[in-house]
Amino acid sequence: MNKFIVGNQQNKDDQLAQAIVDAQDGDVIELLPGTYFTTESPFICTIRRNLTFIGKSTNKDDIKLNCSFTVGAKNIIIFKNLTITFPANGENTLSAYDGAEVYANNVCINRETSDNWDTIYGQNATFSFKDSQILTGLKTKAIGLSLDNSQIFADNTSIQFLFQRKSKAYLKNSIVTNEFKLRQHSETYFRNLTLASYVVPHKNDLTVHSGSLFQGQDLIFTSPEPRLRIFKSTFEVNNFQPEPSQLHFKFDANSNVLADSKKPFNEDNLNTNDK
Repeated sequence: MNKFIVGNQQNKDDQLAQAIVDAQDGDVIELLPGTYFTTESPFICTIRRNLTFIGKSTNKDDIKLNCSFTVGAKNIIIFKNLTITFPANGENTLSAYDGAEVYANNVCINRETSDNWDTIYGQNATFSFKDSQILTGLKTKAIGLSLDNSQIFADNTSIQFLFQRKSKAYLKNSIVTNEFKLRQHSETYFRNLTLASYVVPHKNDLTVHSGSLFQGQDLIFTSPEPRLRIFKSTFEVNNFQPEPSQLHFKFDANSNVLADSKKPFNEDNLNTNDK
């Protein structure tokens, strides 16, 4: 294993780009505090080896990368103590495909653009986030993390708009802001999860559709009128804030919905056309 120290020269952008090119499988790139690449000329690269990027500061804001990373098939990439943002259109800040694995600890991944590309996109990939943030800039309807046939493990992590398709999520002590959607046989298992859609009101705080499963305990809503939509899916949750009687549930006859081991009041019965 080789270690590259980056940021100790005036041309630190070229130094980082060259380190990525020269690094071999399993190498570590350590980044000294500073901003790498500009908003006018962000760096776009595909990672085809197992690499680790570590910021040399416990404050992740001290190391900022204006970059877009694509992680190739079956490669492992590790990020620690840094912020990654993409300031241009037409790319995800981070994407992973075909067996790739991404591990992030004390990391912020953002997207400061005018388009609505996902900040992070995964297809047949695995993600693990600890003490991290996944943001969408000023946009509230853009997806922070979009999973397609993928899985995520998150601990003490905040995600702006989590979308799952045929994917699994394991969440602990985490927050999902703006929206949370499960579709096409997705599964979410959690302990101590906050759904915070107070920034902008959406039709539903949580949507569980098409054969999906949402299961766990200690679920907290911050919006004044939390709305949940379950369609042809399973919802089994214990311990709520606020109480289940203050939540607005809508679910169809083909769903199994239990809140504190009881079926909650179904507002869908008030309007059978609201699907």
